[in-house]
Amino acid sequence: MMNHTLCTLLAAATVCTAQTQHSLSTYLDTAFGWLPASMPEDVVPGSLRRALPAEHQQTRRYPGVPTSLLLLEQSKRHAASTSSATTRRNWEFFPASPQRFMPYLDSLFVPGNTCAEPCAFIDSDPISTSAQRVKTMLSGIGLQYSAVASYNYAHIAPAPGNRQRHFSAFNLQASGKWFLAKSRNNSQGIFLSFEADWGIGADFSERNGGVQNSLGTLSQPQSSLRGGNGVFLPELALGYSTLNGKWVGMVGTLDASNYLDQNAYAASWHGNLTNSAFGSNPCLPLEWGNWGYLTAWQPTDNFYAMYATTGCNGQINQNPFRNINSNHWVHVGELGFIFDDSWGMGPGTYRLQYALTRNDGATGDGIACNIQQQLGRNSRLGFFARCGYMDSDAASVTGVRSTVATGLVLQAPFTSSGWGSRHNNDQIGLGFLWLRAGGSERPYTHQDEYGLELSAVVQLTPTFYLQPDVQYIFNPIHADSRDNALVFQLQGVFSF
Repeated sequence: MMNHTLCTLLAAATVCTAQTQHSLSTYLDTAFGWLPASMPEDVVPGSLRRALPAEHQQTRRYPGVPTSLLLLEQSKRHAASTSSATTRRNWEFFPASPQRFMPYLDSLFVPGNTCAEPCAFIDSDPISTSAQRVKTMLSGIGLQYSAVASYNYAHIAPAPGNRQRHFSAFNLQASGKWFLAKSRNNSQGIFLSFEADWGIGADFSERNGGVQNSLGTLSQPQSSLRGGNGVFLPELALGYSTLNGKWVGMVGTLDASNYLDQNAYAASWHGNLTNSAFGSNPCLPLEWGNWGYLTAWQPTDNFYAMYATTGCNGQINQNPFRNINSNHWVHVGELGFIFDDSWGMGPGTYRLQYALTRNDGATGDGIACNIQQQLGRNSRLGFFARCGYMDSDAASVTGVRSTVATGLVLQAPFTSSGWGSRHNNDQIGLGFLWLRAGGSERPYTHQDEYGLELSAVVQLTPTFYLQPDVQYIFNPIHADSRDNALVFQLQGVFSF
Protein backbone atom coordinates (compact mmCIF):
# COMPACT_ATOMS: atom_id res chain seq x y z
CA MET A 1 0.00 0.00 0.00
CA MET A 2 2.82 2.39 0.97
CA ASN A 3 4.66 1.69 -2.29
CA HIS A 4 1.48 2.31 -4.26
CA THR A 5 0.91 5.64 -2.49
CA LEU A 6 4.51 6.69 -3.06
CA CYS A 7 4.24 5.87 -6.76
CA THR A 8 1.04 7.88 -7.01
CA LEU A 9 2.65 10.92 -5.38
CA LEU A 10 5.69 10.67 -7.63
CA ALA A 11 3.49 10.41 -10.71
CA ALA A 12 1.49 13.45 -9.65
CA ALA A 13 4.67 15.43 -9.05
CA THR A 14 5.95 14.43 -12.50
CA VAL A 15 2.70 15.60 -14.15
CA CYS A 16 2.81 18.93 -12.29
CA THR A 17 6.43 19.45 -13.31
CA ALA A 18 5.63 18.62 -16.93
CA GLN A 19 2.69 21.05 -16.92
CA THR A 20 4.86 23.81 -15.47
CA GLN A 21 7.59 23.21 -18.03
CA HIS A 22 4.99 23.20 -20.78
CA SER A 23 3.44 26.45 -19.60
CA LEU A 24 6.86 28.06 -19.32
CA SER A 25 7.76 27.03 -22.85
CA THR A 26 4.45 28.05 -24.44
CA TYR A 27 3.56 31.57 -25.55
CA LEU A 28 0.26 32.91 -24.27
CA ASP A 29 -2.27 34.85 -26.31
CA THR A 30 -4.41 37.36 -24.40
CA ALA A 31 -7.15 37.59 -27.05
CA PHE A 32 -8.16 41.13 -25.98
CA GLY A 33 -7.82 40.04 -22.37
CA TRP A 34 -11.02 37.99 -22.34
CA LEU A 35 -10.03 34.47 -23.36
CA PRO A 36 -6.30 33.95 -22.83
CA ALA A 37 -4.89 30.61 -23.91
CA SER A 38 -1.72 28.95 -25.11
CA MET A 39 -0.78 30.28 -28.52
CA PRO A 40 -0.74 27.61 -31.26
CA GLU A 41 2.71 27.15 -32.74
CA ASP A 42 1.54 28.14 -36.23
CA VAL A 43 0.39 31.61 -35.12
CA VAL A 44 3.39 32.62 -32.98
CA PRO A 45 4.84 35.70 -34.76
CA GLY A 46 8.39 35.28 -35.97
CA SER A 47 9.26 38.63 -34.38
CA LEU A 48 8.04 37.37 -31.01
CA ARG A 49 9.82 34.02 -31.24
CA ARG A 50 13.15 35.63 -32.17
CA ALA A 51 13.10 38.33 -29.49
CA LEU A 52 11.31 36.95 -26.43
CA PRO A 53 11.68 33.41 -25.09
CA ALA A 54 8.35 31.95 -24.02
CA GLU A 55 9.59 31.35 -20.48
CA HIS A 56 10.31 35.11 -20.14
CA GLN A 57 7.01 36.32 -21.56
CA GLN A 58 4.76 38.51 -19.43
CA THR A 59 1.72 38.97 -21.61
CA ARG A 60 0.30 42.35 -22.50
CA ARG A 61 -2.54 43.57 -20.28
CA TYR A 62 -5.75 45.34 -21.33
CA PRO A 63 -6.84 48.08 -18.88
CA GLY A 64 -10.41 47.49 -17.79
CA VAL A 65 -10.24 43.70 -18.23
CA PRO A 66 -9.32 41.89 -14.99
CA THR A 67 -6.16 39.89 -15.64
CA SER A 68 -7.04 36.21 -15.85
CA LEU A 69 -5.70 33.56 -13.49
CA LEU A 70 -3.71 32.06 -16.37
CA LEU A 71 -1.76 35.32 -16.91
CA LEU A 72 -1.29 35.88 -13.19
CA GLU A 73 0.15 32.39 -12.89
CA GLN A 74 2.47 33.15 -15.81
CA SER A 75 3.82 36.19 -13.93
CA LYS A 76 4.12 34.20 -10.72
CA ARG A 77 6.19 31.46 -12.41
CA HIS A 78 8.35 34.02 -14.14
CA ALA A 79 8.98 35.81 -10.83
CA ALA A 80 10.06 32.53 -9.25
CA SER A 81 12.38 31.67 -12.13
CA THR A 82 14.07 35.10 -12.32
CA SER A 83 14.46 35.95 -8.66
CA SER A 84 17.53 38.15 -8.44
CA ALA A 85 20.46 37.70 -6.11
CA THR A 86 20.62 41.51 -5.75
CA THR A 87 18.71 41.58 -2.47
CA ARG A 88 18.97 43.37 0.82
CA ARG A 89 16.83 42.63 3.87
CA ASN A 90 14.56 40.41 1.83
CA TRP A 91 14.01 42.99 -0.94
CA GLU A 92 14.79 42.61 -4.64
CA PHE A 93 15.79 45.68 -6.68
CA PHE A 94 14.90 46.32 -10.34
CA PRO A 95 13.10 42.96 -10.54
CA ALA A 96 12.46 41.28 -13.87
CA SER A 97 8.84 40.64 -12.76
CA PRO A 98 6.51 43.05 -10.98
CA GLN A 99 5.05 42.49 -7.55
CA ARG A 100 1.67 40.80 -7.15
CA PHE A 101 -1.52 42.78 -7.88
CA MET A 102 -5.19 41.83 -7.67
CA PRO A 103 -6.67 41.05 -11.12
CA TYR A 104 -8.29 44.40 -11.94
CA LEU A 105 -5.41 46.42 -10.48
CA ASP A 106 -2.95 44.22 -12.38
CA SER A 107 -4.59 45.29 -15.66
CA LEU A 108 -3.96 48.95 -14.74
CA PHE A 109 -0.49 48.79 -13.21
CA VAL A 110 1.32 46.06 -15.21
CA PRO A 111 1.96 46.83 -18.92
CA GLY A 112 3.61 43.46 -19.67
CA ASN A 113 6.66 42.89 -21.87
CA THR A 114 5.01 41.67 -25.10
CA CYS A 115 4.41 43.90 -28.12
CA ALA A 116 4.64 41.55 -31.15
CA GLU A 117 1.02 40.51 -31.69
CA PRO A 118 0.03 37.26 -33.43
CA CYS A 119 -1.95 36.81 -36.63
CA ALA A 120 -0.82 39.94 -38.41
CA PHE A 121 -0.92 39.94 -42.21
CA ILE A 122 2.91 39.95 -42.16
CA ASP A 123 4.32 37.50 -39.63
CA SER A 124 7.68 39.13 -39.00
CA ASP A 125 9.54 42.32 -39.86
CA PRO A 126 12.76 44.03 -38.65
CA ILE A 127 10.91 46.86 -36.86
CA SER A 128 8.73 44.48 -34.84
CA THR A 129 11.65 42.20 -34.01
CA SER A 130 13.85 45.11 -32.88
CA ALA A 131 11.05 46.66 -30.83
CA GLN A 132 10.40 43.35 -29.09
CA ARG A 133 14.10 42.86 -28.35
CA VAL A 134 14.33 46.28 -26.70
CA LYS A 135 11.18 45.58 -24.71
CA THR A 136 12.52 42.21 -23.60
CA MET A 137 15.86 43.68 -22.56
CA LEU A 138 14.38 46.55 -20.53
CA SER A 139 11.86 44.33 -18.79
CA GLY A 140 14.87 42.46 -17.37
CA ILE A 141 15.57 45.50 -15.16
CA GLY A 142 11.93 46.05 -14.22
CA LEU A 143 11.01 48.58 -16.94
CA GLN A 144 7.70 47.73 -18.66
CA TYR A 145 6.07 50.18 -21.03
CA SER A 146 3.76 50.82 -23.95
CA ALA A 147 5.06 53.05 -26.75
CA VAL A 148 3.06 54.34 -29.71
CA ALA A 149 4.14 56.20 -32.84
CA SER A 150 1.28 57.32 -35.08
CA TYR A 151 0.46 59.38 -38.13
CA ASN A 152 -3.05 60.76 -38.49
CA TYR A 153 -4.72 62.37 -41.49
CA ALA A 154 -8.12 64.00 -41.11
CA HIS A 155 -10.43 65.63 -43.65
CA ILE A 156 -13.64 67.62 -43.07
CA ALA A 157 -16.48 67.67 -45.62
CA PRO A 158 -17.98 70.03 -46.52
CA ALA A 159 -15.38 72.68 -45.80
CA PRO A 160 -16.15 74.55 -42.55
CA GLY A 161 -16.35 78.06 -43.96
CA ASN A 162 -12.95 79.66 -44.31
CA ARG A 163 -11.35 77.35 -41.75
CA GLN A 164 -8.86 74.56 -42.41
CA ARG A 165 -10.24 71.24 -43.60
CA HIS A 166 -7.12 69.03 -44.05
CA PHE A 167 -4.96 67.96 -41.11
CA SER A 168 -1.86 65.83 -40.78
CA ALA A 169 -0.26 65.07 -37.42
CA PHE A 170 2.58 62.97 -36.03
CA ASN A 171 2.45 61.75 -32.44
CA LEU A 172 4.65 59.80 -30.05
CA GLN A 173 3.54 58.49 -26.68
CA ALA A 174 5.30 56.34 -24.10
CA SER A 175 3.83 55.27 -20.78
CA GLY A 176 4.69 52.57 -18.32
CA LYS A 177 5.96 51.43 -14.97
CA TRP A 178 9.50 50.99 -13.71
CA PHE A 179 9.35 48.44 -10.93
CA LEU A 180 12.12 49.62 -8.60
CA ALA A 181 11.93 47.15 -5.74
CA LYS A 182 9.71 44.43 -4.35
CA SER A 183 9.70 42.06 -1.41
CA ARG A 184 10.93 38.56 -2.13
CA ASN A 185 7.43 37.13 -1.50
CA ASN A 186 5.92 39.60 -4.04
CA SER A 187 3.47 40.98 -1.46
CA GLN A 188 4.60 44.61 -1.81
CA GLY A 189 6.70 46.81 -4.03
CA ILE A 190 7.66 50.30 -5.18
CA PHE A 191 7.42 51.56 -8.75
CA LEU A 192 7.80 54.71 -10.85
CA SER A 193 4.92 55.55 -13.19
CA PHE A 194 5.51 57.74 -16.23
CA GLU A 195 3.95 59.06 -19.42
CA ALA A 196 5.54 61.26 -22.09
CA ASP A 197 3.75 62.73 -25.13
CA TRP A 198 5.03 64.54 -28.18
CA GLY A 199 3.18 65.64 -31.26
CA ILE A 200 3.34 68.05 -34.15
CA GLY A 201 0.74 69.13 -36.65
CA ALA A 202 1.64 69.73 -40.28
CA ASP A 203 0.53 73.26 -41.19
CA PHE A 204 -1.46 73.71 -37.97
CA SER A 205 -0.83 74.10 -34.26
CA GLU A 206 -1.79 70.90 -32.55
CA ARG A 207 -2.57 72.60 -29.26
CA ASN A 208 -4.72 75.34 -30.75
CA GLY A 209 -6.03 73.87 -33.99
CA GLY A 210 -7.19 70.67 -35.59
CA VAL A 211 -10.63 69.34 -36.42
CA GLN A 212 -12.01 70.47 -33.05
CA ASN A 213 -11.11 74.08 -33.69
CA SER A 214 -12.32 74.14 -37.31
CA LEU A 215 -15.71 72.61 -36.46
CA GLY A 216 -16.14 74.25 -33.07
CA THR A 217 -16.86 70.92 -31.38
CA LEU A 218 -16.82 70.36 -27.63
CA SER A 219 -15.39 66.87 -28.19
CA GLN A 220 -12.11 66.17 -30.00
CA PRO A 221 -12.84 64.14 -33.16
CA GLN A 222 -9.21 63.85 -34.28
CA SER A 223 -7.20 61.00 -32.85
CA SER A 224 -3.98 61.03 -30.86
CA LEU A 225 -3.65 64.78 -30.38
CA ARG A 226 -1.93 65.05 -27.02
CA GLY A 227 1.37 66.56 -28.04
CA GLY A 228 2.66 70.05 -28.72
CA ASN A 229 5.12 72.46 -27.10
CA GLY A 230 7.86 69.86 -27.01
CA VAL A 231 7.69 66.72 -24.89
CA PHE A 232 4.87 66.87 -22.36
CA LEU A 233 4.87 64.78 -19.16
CA PRO A 234 1.25 64.13 -18.12
CA GLU A 235 2.43 61.68 -15.45
CA LEU A 236 5.53 61.18 -13.33
CA ALA A 237 4.64 59.63 -9.98
CA LEU A 238 5.87 57.22 -7.34
CA GLY A 239 3.70 54.24 -6.46
CA TYR A 240 3.58 51.64 -3.73
CA SER A 241 1.55 48.43 -3.50
CA THR A 242 1.02 46.17 -0.50
CA LEU A 243 -1.30 43.58 1.07
CA ASN A 244 -0.55 41.12 -1.76
CA GLY A 245 -1.56 43.69 -4.35
CA LYS A 246 -4.88 44.61 -2.77
CA TRP A 247 -3.91 48.25 -2.16
CA VAL A 248 -1.98 50.71 -4.33
CA GLY A 249 -1.09 54.34 -3.60
CA MET A 250 0.51 56.93 -5.87
CA VAL A 251 1.78 60.49 -5.47
CA GLY A 252 3.21 62.90 -8.01
CA THR A 253 2.16 64.38 -11.33
CA LEU A 254 -0.81 62.24 -12.36
CA ASP A 255 -2.87 61.45 -15.43
CA ALA A 256 -6.04 60.27 -13.71
CA SER A 257 -7.52 59.00 -17.00
CA ASN A 258 -4.90 56.21 -17.00
CA TYR A 259 -6.68 54.59 -14.06
CA LEU A 260 -10.24 55.81 -13.56
CA ASP A 261 -13.04 55.39 -16.09
CA GLN A 262 -11.38 52.56 -18.04
CA ASN A 263 -13.49 50.58 -20.48
CA ALA A 264 -12.37 47.49 -22.38
CA TYR A 265 -14.43 48.34 -25.47
CA ALA A 266 -13.71 52.07 -25.63
CA ALA A 267 -10.50 52.57 -23.70
CA SER A 268 -8.15 54.88 -25.60
CA TRP A 269 -7.45 56.66 -28.84
CA HIS A 270 -5.11 53.91 -30.05
CA GLY A 271 -7.08 51.04 -31.54
CA ASN A 272 -10.50 52.10 -30.28
CA LEU A 273 -13.03 54.72 -31.30
CA THR A 274 -11.10 57.95 -31.77
CA ASN A 275 -13.45 60.72 -30.59
CA SER A 276 -12.41 61.91 -27.13
CA ALA A 277 -15.97 61.41 -25.83
CA PHE A 278 -15.41 57.65 -26.18
CA GLY A 279 -11.89 57.63 -24.73
CA SER A 280 -13.06 58.90 -21.34
CA ASN A 281 -16.18 60.47 -19.88
CA PRO A 282 -16.02 64.17 -20.90
CA CYS A 283 -18.05 65.11 -17.79
CA LEU A 284 -15.52 63.77 -15.33
CA PRO A 285 -12.64 66.07 -14.33
CA LEU A 286 -9.95 63.46 -15.03
CA GLU A 287 -7.05 65.89 -14.98
CA TRP A 288 -3.59 65.16 -16.32
CA GLY A 289 -0.28 66.93 -15.79
CA ASN A 290 -1.30 68.10 -12.31
CA TRP A 291 0.06 67.22 -8.88
CA GLY A 292 -2.15 64.68 -7.15
CA TYR A 293 -2.71 61.51 -5.16
CA LEU A 294 -4.35 58.23 -6.10
CA THR A 295 -5.36 55.20 -4.08
CA ALA A 296 -6.86 51.93 -5.31
CA TRP A 297 -8.20 49.01 -3.27
CA GLN A 298 -9.40 45.63 -4.50
CA PRO A 299 -10.25 43.31 -1.59
CA THR A 300 -11.94 40.66 -3.78
CA ASP A 301 -12.00 39.64 -7.42
CA ASN A 302 -15.49 41.14 -7.82
CA PHE A 303 -15.10 44.62 -6.34
CA TYR A 304 -12.67 47.53 -6.32
CA ALA A 305 -12.64 51.15 -5.15
CA MET A 306 -10.47 53.94 -6.51
CA TYR A 307 -9.99 57.60 -5.63
CA ALA A 308 -7.90 60.36 -7.19
CA THR A 309 -7.47 63.96 -6.12
CA THR A 310 -5.52 66.43 -8.28
CA GLY A 311 -5.18 70.06 -9.15
CA CYS A 312 -7.12 71.35 -12.17
CA ASN A 313 -5.20 74.44 -13.22
CA GLY A 314 -1.83 73.02 -14.24
CA GLN A 315 0.10 74.46 -17.16
CA ILE A 316 1.82 72.32 -19.78
CA ASN A 317 5.47 71.58 -18.97
CA GLN A 318 5.54 73.69 -15.83
CA ASN A 319 6.53 72.76 -12.30
CA PRO A 320 3.40 71.03 -10.87
CA PHE A 321 4.04 72.58 -7.43
CA ARG A 322 3.76 76.02 -8.97
CA ASN A 323 0.02 75.82 -9.52
CA ILE A 324 -1.16 73.97 -6.42
CA ASN A 325 -4.18 75.91 -5.19
CA SER A 326 -7.05 74.69 -3.00
CA ASN A 327 -9.44 76.81 -5.10
CA HIS A 328 -8.57 74.72 -8.17
CA TRP A 329 -8.82 71.11 -7.05
CA VAL A 330 -10.88 68.05 -7.97
CA HIS A 331 -11.77 64.72 -6.32
CA VAL A 332 -13.03 61.70 -8.27
CA GLY A 333 -14.07 58.39 -6.73
CA GLU A 334 -15.03 55.16 -8.48
CA LEU A 335 -16.62 51.90 -7.35
CA GLY A 336 -16.41 48.92 -9.69
CA PHE A 337 -18.41 45.69 -9.67
CA ILE A 338 -16.96 42.85 -11.73
CA PHE A 339 -18.97 39.84 -12.92
CA ASP A 340 -17.66 36.75 -14.68
CA ASP A 341 -21.07 36.13 -16.23
CA SER A 342 -23.77 38.81 -16.14
CA TRP A 343 -27.24 37.38 -16.82
CA GLY A 344 -25.72 34.66 -18.99
CA MET A 345 -24.16 37.18 -21.39
CA GLY A 346 -20.55 36.82 -20.29
CA PRO A 347 -18.14 39.11 -18.43
CA GLY A 348 -19.23 42.60 -17.43
CA THR A 349 -17.94 45.45 -15.29
CA TYR A 350 -20.16 48.20 -13.89
CA ARG A 351 -18.64 51.38 -12.47
CA LEU A 352 -20.20 54.21 -10.45
CA GLN A 353 -18.37 57.53 -10.17
CA TYR A 354 -18.69 60.69 -8.09
CA ALA A 355 -16.84 63.97 -8.63
CA LEU A 356 -16.37 66.88 -6.24
CA THR A 357 -14.77 70.03 -7.63
CA ARG A 358 -13.48 73.36 -6.40
CA ASN A 359 -12.92 75.82 -9.24
CA ASP A 360 -12.44 79.59 -8.89
CA GLY A 361 -13.72 79.34 -5.34
CA ALA A 362 -17.00 77.60 -6.30
CA THR A 363 -17.80 74.04 -5.18
CA GLY A 364 -19.65 71.63 -7.45
CA ASP A 365 -20.27 67.93 -7.86
CA GLY A 366 -21.73 65.33 -10.18
CA ILE A 367 -22.23 61.62 -10.85
CA ALA A 368 -21.40 59.28 -13.71
CA CYS A 369 -21.43 55.61 -14.69
CA ASN A 370 -19.41 53.36 -16.96
CA ILE A 371 -20.62 50.01 -18.32
CA GLN A 372 -18.84 47.31 -20.30
CA GLN A 373 -20.67 44.10 -21.10
CA GLN A 374 -19.97 41.18 -23.40
CA LEU A 375 -23.08 40.30 -25.39
CA GLY A 376 -23.08 36.53 -25.30
CA ARG A 377 -21.13 34.02 -23.26
CA ASN A 378 -18.94 33.07 -26.23
CA SER A 379 -19.49 36.23 -28.26
CA ARG A 380 -16.88 38.66 -29.56
CA LEU A 381 -19.44 41.48 -29.54
CA GLY A 382 -19.38 43.92 -26.65
CA PHE A 383 -21.45 46.86 -25.44
CA PHE A 384 -20.14 49.97 -23.71
CA ALA A 385 -21.77 53.07 -22.22
CA ARG A 386 -20.57 56.14 -20.39
CA CYS A 387 -22.96 58.77 -19.05
CA GLY A 388 -22.80 61.54 -16.50
CA TYR A 389 -24.25 64.73 -15.11
CA MET A 390 -22.45 67.64 -13.40
CA ASP A 391 -23.96 70.68 -11.74
CA SER A 392 -23.12 74.10 -13.19
CA ASP A 393 -20.08 74.65 -10.96
CA ALA A 394 -18.56 71.21 -11.60
CA ALA A 395 -19.19 71.61 -15.34
CA SER A 396 -16.98 74.70 -15.36
CA VAL A 397 -13.91 72.42 -15.06
CA THR A 398 -14.53 70.46 -18.28
CA GLY A 399 -17.14 72.59 -20.05
CA VAL A 400 -19.49 69.59 -20.24
CA ARG A 401 -22.73 69.53 -18.22
CA SER A 402 -23.99 66.09 -19.21
CA THR A 403 -23.11 63.34 -21.65
CA VAL A 404 -24.01 59.94 -23.07
CA ALA A 405 -21.49 57.93 -25.10
CA THR A 406 -22.43 54.39 -26.06
CA GLY A 407 -21.79 51.81 -28.73
CA LEU A 408 -20.90 48.31 -29.89
CA VAL A 409 -17.50 46.79 -30.63
CA LEU A 410 -16.94 43.56 -32.55
CA GLN A 411 -13.50 42.15 -31.80
CA ALA A 412 -11.75 39.92 -34.34
CA PRO A 413 -14.56 40.44 -36.83
CA PHE A 414 -13.29 38.48 -39.79
CA THR A 415 -12.43 34.85 -38.92
CA SER A 416 -12.12 32.52 -35.95
CA SER A 417 -8.58 31.45 -36.88
CA GLY A 418 -5.68 32.79 -38.91
CA TRP A 419 -5.33 36.41 -40.01
CA GLY A 420 -8.13 38.57 -38.60
CA SER A 421 -8.87 36.08 -35.83
CA ARG A 422 -9.34 36.61 -32.11
CA HIS A 423 -5.55 36.62 -31.68
CA ASN A 424 -5.42 39.91 -33.57
CA ASN A 425 -6.04 43.55 -32.62
CA ASP A 426 -8.61 43.76 -35.42
CA GLN A 427 -11.98 45.20 -34.43
CA ILE A 428 -14.91 47.24 -35.70
CA GLY A 429 -16.62 49.82 -33.50
CA LEU A 430 -19.80 51.88 -33.82
CA GLY A 431 -20.52 54.66 -31.34
CA PHE A 432 -23.04 57.42 -30.57
CA LEU A 433 -22.30 60.50 -28.46
CA TRP A 434 -24.28 63.37 -26.98
CA LEU A 435 -22.79 66.29 -25.09
CA ARG A 436 -24.53 69.20 -23.39
CA ALA A 437 -22.37 72.27 -22.85
CA GLY A 438 -21.91 73.86 -19.45
CA GLY A 439 -22.37 77.55 -18.79
CA SER A 440 -18.62 78.16 -18.99
CA GLU A 441 -18.84 77.51 -22.77
CA ARG A 442 -21.17 80.46 -23.42
CA PRO A 443 -21.69 81.98 -25.88
CA TYR A 444 -22.40 78.91 -27.98
CA THR A 445 -24.32 78.25 -31.17
CA HIS A 446 -25.81 74.96 -29.96
CA GLN A 447 -26.15 73.69 -26.41
CA ASP A 448 -26.29 70.04 -27.50
CA GLU A 449 -23.80 68.28 -29.74
CA TYR A 450 -24.32 64.82 -31.28
CA GLY A 451 -22.04 62.47 -33.13
CA LEU A 452 -21.76 59.06 -34.80
CA GLU A 453 -18.52 57.19 -35.37
CA LEU A 454 -17.64 54.06 -37.31
CA SER A 455 -14.06 52.81 -36.93
CA ALA A 456 -12.05 49.73 -37.88
CA VAL A 457 -8.60 48.37 -37.05
CA VAL A 458 -6.62 46.21 -39.47
CA GLN A 459 -3.30 44.85 -38.18
CA LEU A 460 -0.66 44.45 -40.89
CA THR A 461 2.50 43.52 -38.95
CA PRO A 462 3.04 42.33 -35.38
CA THR A 463 3.40 45.97 -34.27
CA PHE A 464 1.64 48.07 -36.96
CA TYR A 465 -2.00 48.59 -37.82
CA LEU A 466 -4.13 50.86 -39.99
CA GLN A 467 -7.30 52.47 -38.68
CA PRO A 468 -9.81 54.09 -41.05
CA ASP A 469 -12.45 56.11 -39.23
CA VAL A 470 -15.58 58.07 -40.19
CA GLN A 471 -17.53 60.46 -37.95
CA TYR A 472 -20.62 62.59 -38.52
CA ILE A 473 -20.99 65.51 -36.12
CA PHE A 474 -24.36 67.20 -35.62
CA ASN A 475 -24.68 70.73 -34.17
CA PRO A 476 -21.11 71.47 -33.04
CA ILE A 477 -21.31 73.60 -29.90
CA HIS A 478 -19.35 76.52 -31.35
CA ALA A 479 -20.23 76.12 -35.04
CA ASP A 480 -20.00 79.38 -36.96
CA SER A 481 -20.93 78.04 -40.41
CA ARG A 482 -22.56 74.69 -41.26
CA ASP A 483 -24.23 72.75 -38.47
CA ASN A 484 -23.25 69.24 -39.61
CA ALA A 485 -20.01 67.81 -40.93
CA LEU A 486 -18.38 64.55 -41.98
CA VAL A 487 -14.89 63.81 -40.63
CA PHE A 488 -12.82 61.14 -42.34
CA GLN A 489 -9.59 59.92 -40.74
CA LEU A 490 -6.91 57.41 -41.54
CA GLN A 491 -4.16 56.69 -39.08
CA GLY A 492 -1.24 54.32 -39.07
CA VAL A 493 0.02 53.20 -35.67
CA PHE A 494 3.19 51.48 -34.55
CA SER A 495 2.45 50.00 -31.14
CA PHE A 496 5.56 48.91 -29.23
